Amino acid sequence: MFGDLPPEILGEILHRLPVKSLVKCTIVCKYLNSFITDQTFIFDHLNQTIQASSGNGWLFLQLYHQRPIRYEEFYSLYSHNQQIGYFSVKKFPLSSLLQSFDHSTVVGTCDGLVCITNSQIHDMATLLIWNPSIRKYILISEPILTSGTGNAQHEGYQPLYGFGFDSKNKDFKVIRLVTLYCSKRKRLETLLRKENVPQVEVFSLASRSWRSIPFRASPFLLPDLFWNIPQVFLNGVVHWVVSRRCDNHIVNIILTFDVAEETFGELTLPQQLRESTTELSILQGGDSLCVLHAFYVEDDCFFSIWVMKEYGVVGSWNEVYCWDSHLYQGITNVLALCADGKVVLLLYSGDVVLLNPVTEVVKSLTGQKWFYAFVGSYVESLVFIKREPNVLSY
Repeated sequence: MFGDLPPEILGEILHRLPVKSLVKCTIVCKYLNSFITDQTFIFDHLNQTIQASSGNGWLFLQLYHQRPIRYEEFYSLYSHNQQIGYFSVKKFPLSSLLQSFDHSTVVGTCDGLVCITNSQIHDMATLLIWNPSIRKYILISEPILTSGTGNAQHEGYQPLYGFGFDSKNKDFKVIRLVTLYCSKRKRLETLLRKENVPQVEVFSLASRSWRSIPFRASPFLLPDLFWNIPQVFLNGVVHWVVSRRCDNHIVNIILTFDVAEETFGELTLPQQLRESTTELSILQGGDSLCVLHAFYVEDDCFFSIWVMKEYGVVGSWNEVYCWDSHLYQGITNVLALCADGKVVLLLYSGDVVLLNPVTEVVKSLTGQKWFYAFVGSYVESLVFIKREPNVLSY
């Protein structure tokens, strides 16, 4: 019956269906299964979903309860369309694959996929890419660069991760910038904030393999060994806030990586943040590039959000919000700026809330108390729906 419809008509119908309905359609007949699992349909459906959700999309939340041995991990998919009630919170289903000394870390979210690692510093690190909408994932193969790489045995390394989509080749990629420690002295130099030129490797989801590429950018200062630098994928580019030495000053910049061209670049921060010695990080900000600035005035902590109104134009940076951390019953962290201007906060109480800065209405998202939370953009996707040997389900 479905085979009698012109492909363009059938595609028009199926493009309007949500992912869960399409998954059910794949078991109706072989023709529908073949149509829906075709690569062209998967990305056409994704593009239509992104356009339909523009300015009103979903958020992916990773949430932790603190326990005596390790954190207990949960996740939630938040829809701006839900007006009442708390959002469903589910136990993170892949914890057993990501055994670590405390918890897993989200590298980033992109077009319905979530990239997760269990460690930032050890050779035993596991990386996976997960599609929560269809309950499928892949384990990423071991990277090229480890502590045993090269002629000398390295004691360890510090990786910096990124995750994004190559629209030219329709390929998801994981970026890994690695500094290897050849000795205890080298590790100490890094901790003393010496500039380093990292080695770079890229994992291609299409080829299921890693390959090395040159780092063609100025050296930058590595962060403290045990902390991960947040990244945001926007406009085909991965962004990190890093620092480098300039004469006798430390200058903050945004390091960029074009996922399709596989080239590095830089964006300039607003003047007020370029030499700030307090905490700066890239912030999830809908369709705009955002930076979170945490700073102190005497003993009081403040959070400010800066938005680049026109991408790539330095003069378009604008400070849109600034809050004393004692407001709204106490702010622990700012997690995301939504496209509609609302802000996701983690409060002292452990509650994850949505703040409307205009009305100052605060809405609890889960009704539970959390020790830590991560928020990334999200959209439903069919990526991984096709049966392949290394695509696993649960």
